[in-house]
Amino acid sequence: MAKHPVPKRRASATRGGRRYSTWKSKELKRLAKISKTVPCTKCKSPRRPHTACPVCGYYRGRVVVDLAAKDTKKVSKVKA
Repeated sequence: MAKHPVPKRRASATRGGRRYSTWKSKELKRLAKISKTVPCTKCKSPRRPHTACPVCGYYRGRVVVDLAAKDTKKVSKVKA
């Protein structure tokens, strides 16, 4: 049977805390990134940064998502 590597000494609480602290800071950064919102330049509704506005479909002063076309597709699917 193969021998597995076994630690020679018990790892201290400080060492374990240092190891897991990086995970906590990464998780907090990820959550902070999700919760940030900026006002839309066109309709002033809150939206996530670097994304098209879900209300009006504008991004950086131009229409990126045609919401009217999406609405007609949804209506036609519902009626059919």
